[in-house]
Amino acid sequence: MSSSAEGHVPIDFLEHFLDCWNRHDLDGILGTLTEDCVYITGDGNRLHGVDGIRAGLAKFLETYPDAYWYDAIHFVSGERGASEWILTATGPDGQKLELDSCDLFEFRDGRISRVSAYRRARSA
Repeated sequence: MSSSAEGHVPIDFLEHFLDCWNRHDLDGILGTLTEDCVYITGDGNRLHGVDGIRAGLAKFLETYPDAYWYDAIHFVSGERGASEWILTATGPDGQKLELDSCDLFEFRDGRISRVSAYRRARSA
């Protein structure tokens, strides 16, 4: 993972971000964020700063311990980016989830300063 001299992030930065999610590496995920990052989750919760984001993401990973993201497509243009993927997980009730997912990103100084996550149940 690297960032360009201008502070813009390359595609492999978002690949690294997704890889951290698939390894359930909370410290790795947080290492991609600015200290004042705003993270709007797929269910609409707004998490602020590394400590607030850590608590929210830890709860998500605890609730969905087998969560896995695949078939990712990443896009970066200047200080903005997007990732699309499919998320699979098992809910606390044992129900299997399969969601089409998209995150919209804003970058600052080579890190993620804002995430807006969107999720939709996949059609059968």
